[in-house]
Amino acid sequence: MTYANQVFASGKKIKAQNGTYLLLGMGEGIELWGQLNQEGEMIGLNPHFSGTAVSTVRLVEKVEDPTDTVLDGRIYSEADPEEDAFAYPFVFDVPDIGLQKIKYPVIREVQVAAFAHELSIYASEEDYHKSQASEPKFASEFFIPSGLFGSEEEATGPSSMAMFGGHVLTTKKIKNRFTEQYFYYAKVKTLGGEFDVVIDPELVTAEIKEGSILSGSFWLTGKLVKKRFKLFG
Repeated sequence: MTYANQVFASGKKIKAQNGTYLLLGMGEGIELWGQLNQEGEMIGLNPHFSGTAVSTVRLVEKVEDPTDTVLDGRIYSEADPEEDAFAYPFVFDVPDIGLQKIKYPVIREVQVAAFAHELSIYASEEDYHKSQASEPKFASEFFIPSGLFGSEEEATGPSSMAMFGGHVLTTKKIKNRFTEQYFYYAKVKTLGGEFDVVIDPELVTAEIKEGSILSGSFWLTGKLVKKRFKLFG
């Protein structure tokens, strides 16, 4: 409620068709997206982290979930798409989906943030492969859309959870000026794309540096990258 009150008091109002978003930029890429219904009541609050990782995905369809608010949404997608193929399917939340006019299916560039729930850190490719004593063994860059494996009886549809591993391209320790607490950031190259990984210090058991390999379980939230137009003449 503390953060909801901050967003309500200080968030930038962005009008959508079914309500209003309140965007509170907290610096260093940290974002909170509040939601107001058409009566001006707070109905939701979602986090996002805006980094520099960009992946090309095919947006297939919006996930229908009766528990969502009118300003919530997540998209069933396909990574690294080609004309008749793709690397894997996955789902990610979109904090500003009510502002997007998407004609499915469509290929777009997306900035995806991955919030770590479980994490393992390896100093090198050799250390990573040595850690895999039993079958099945995974490549250092892999992706498993675990959110698609829910029970058929679940009415909420697939979730934005995934398991993946990849190579750290850049990393940084960031201080949240609102909480005075630190968290870790790593731009990670994995199978089919790149993700901006954000990590609670409690999950960090070894140094994260360029060239490290991270693997674990993550919640995915993404924003569509604005289309870039070429100028001629």
